[in-house]
Amino acid sequence: MNYIVLDLEWNQPTSRNKLITDPVKLYGEIIQIGAVKFDRDFNMLCEISITVSPKYYTEMNQYVRALTGIRTRDLKKGKPFPAALEDFKEWYGEDCCFITWGPDDMAMLISNMKLHSIDDSDLPKCYNLQLIFNKQITGENRQWSLASAMEKLDMPLDLACHDALNDAIYTARICSALDMEKGIAEYVEPQPKEKKAPRARYQGLKPHLIAAKEISSERKDSMRCPYCDLPLVTARRLRMRNRDKVFLASCPDHGSFLVILTRKRNAESSYIYEENIYALNEQTEGFFNKMSLKCSGRCSGKKTI
Repeated sequence: MNYIVLDLEWNQPTSRNKLITDPVKLYGEIIQIGAVKFDRDFNMLCEISITVSPKYYTEMNQYVRALTGIRTRDLKKGKPFPAALEDFKEWYGEDCCFITWGPDDMAMLISNMKLHSIDDSDLPKCYNLQLIFNKQITGENRQWSLASAMEKLDMPLDLACHDALNDAIYTARICSALDMEKGIAEYVEPQPKEKKAPRARYQGLKPHLIAAKEISSERKDSMRCPYCDLPLVTARRLRMRNRDKVFLASCPDHGSFLVILTRKRNAESSYIYEENIYALNEQTEGFFNKMSLKCSGRCSGKKTI
């Protein structure tokens, strides 16, 4: 059996309005595949780097460009994802398993395969090296960045980070510092997290819900009237200790609303918000007043959202 140390880089939508939601909610589109192949004794055999030309996110997200140095014009130099994936599959062969730094690369690979209606059932088994690293080196249950793990092991950062092949090489170097045979033998597959029930404090508001959607960030233009789509004007805002955002807001033509932004993680472990807009009535206003007593009491003045 061979071991394939895999790393991916992906582009993201340039705005929340450009997020692809069908056939999958596409938080990232792969633009680089980098990997290093080892034999069963962890002797390095070869490496591969593939540039992928995205189908949907063809303009570089500014944040991703700053991290990777990849420009929009560079995206045209790659292969379409289905062809790039076939090249990668031919390279890694049949008798192998994947090793990645964290769970995000496999989730992104599967998401992109579903986007192109490619069967993912034959993908090799994958080991999350962070779990082996934590068990053998840190004894902690936390996510380390690749650079932080290299520094923890006193390894030089002599390659540019956020390049798929370079990051795969760094991950391979971390493998060389661990007892991989023992780590794989003792590896316990992470159990998927159970979906938590909706926040109990908001359950009583459900009958008054008018509109709900996900937004990529708390943008200033996110809160809009569910009837005419004009920006809502904020009257009061509560700064909740759980980092949710609670507003009383109004539309000149359609009256007042209770708006709640609930923060949660997406597939790339960054944060998105679920925006829920409720009719403002005796029950929802009572909820707002009750929450205002429990929070810090710091409410913003009136401003346009």
